[in-house]
Amino acid sequence: MKRNNDLIELPRNEIPLILQGDVLECLNKIPDKSINVAVTSPPYWNLRDYETEGQIGLEETPEEYVKKIVEIGNEIKRVLTDGGCYFLNIGDSYYNSDLQMIPAKVAIGMQQNGWKLRNNIIWHKPNHMPSPVSNRFTTTWEPVLFFVKNGAFRKYYFNLDEIRTEHKTKEEKKSNLPEILSVEEFDKLKNKLNLKVAPSNGENYSGKFKDTKRINLGASPGARSVVHGEYYSLQRKREVDEDLKSEIIDYLRIHRVKKGVSAKEIDEKFGYKDTAGHWFRTDYSGSSLPKPEDWLKLKDLLNFDDKYDKIMTEQHYVLQIVKHHPNGKNPGDMWEIPTAKLKDAHFAVFPEELPRRIIKACCPIDGIVLDPFAGSGTTGKVSRELHRKSILIEINPKYIEIIKKRCKIHTRPLHTFVTNQELAMNENDE
Repeated sequence: MKRNNDLIELPRNEIPLILQGDVLECLNKIPDKSINVAVTSPPYWNLRDYETEGQIGLEETPEEYVKKIVEIGNEIKRVLTDGGCYFLNIGDSYYNSDLQMIPAKVAIGMQQNGWKLRNNIIWHKPNHMPSPVSNRFTTTWEPVLFFVKNGAFRKYYFNLDEIRTEHKTKEEKKSNLPEILSVEEFDKLKNKLNLKVAPSNGENYSGKFKDTKRINLGASPGARSVVHGEYYSLQRKREVDEDLKSEIIDYLRIHRVKKGVSAKEIDEKFGYKDTAGHWFRTDYSGSSLPKPEDWLKLKDLLNFDDKYDKIMTEQHYVLQIVKHHPNGKNPGDMWEIPTAKLKDAHFAVFPEELPRRIIKACCPIDGIVLDPFAGSGTTGKVSRELHRKSILIEINPKYIEIIKKRCKIHTRPLHTFVTNQELAMNENDE
């Protein structure tokens, strides 16, 4: 889409900025990389007519609708910061008694256009609408697709502590053993306290998995503790985050190239098969760091300095126990949130809890929230309550007054782009 140089002034306070007009035309007015999180629910295909020229959802085929939603996604990707997130609630539709799988088609189209799909969240509606159908099951949920930019993988803003939920089960009984021991302390107390290290097989086990492979014994500390009892795992003292990991891998790559040694040659020298290559990969999911003993061998082979020796080689023993996070548990990808009703409107209203959870987790306190299909303005209302700035786009003039009423907007001028009118300047909060 041709870029418009006549850009809006971004909101300077918590009063939502409303842009009325075609969604692509309005998005075209928003500066690059200015939005922290986009959360929206566009009109679903072939569901209802809002009697507005240019509306989304009345395309002749599902394919045309999917193409339009993906095109809008391209503009949202442009206006998102590199650490921004996009949450798209999009329902499915039947055509000739055939479920069209529209959310899946949109997700694939988005992935092909430079997005990563981080979650397919299930929004379960306990008060879902009753259905008269008798030859299939009633639809009780909708997907919420969670996207980030390809290049932002693991670098986007995500504050899980803001949305943790209460643990339903009581925490396991605390161990009498110390949670962390230095290597020296472990060696000193090993025989006295009968300390065990992380088991490598299922010896001395006679439970229900005794005749199966090791993998069936369970991967979690809780599962393994049932089989083997309490034990310790030797781990690095320093937790290596993504930025530091990338820094170390770049350091190794430079010295490997300088030395003229291939990853395959390193595997042969160290007695590995397809292991060393992961130490030099730039993609986070496929990369790994050498174990301390391998780090020292690499240092001798590639002749690099001591810059990362402490981080890569210092270790301690950590007791493998089941321990609840003190702030609560991850809410998971199935959200049970009742649908909402609004006396001012006759269409389905976004429940406030849905954007609230997303905004708290994915928008910093000084960030900007975008809803390109604002509808009744729920996202703007919640953004204001959470002290975030927001931009709302809505094509239907009938809903503007509803938005202003719900978001308590009394003085801000309306920006209308239906006919490319000159932009009005933002007005200060009174």
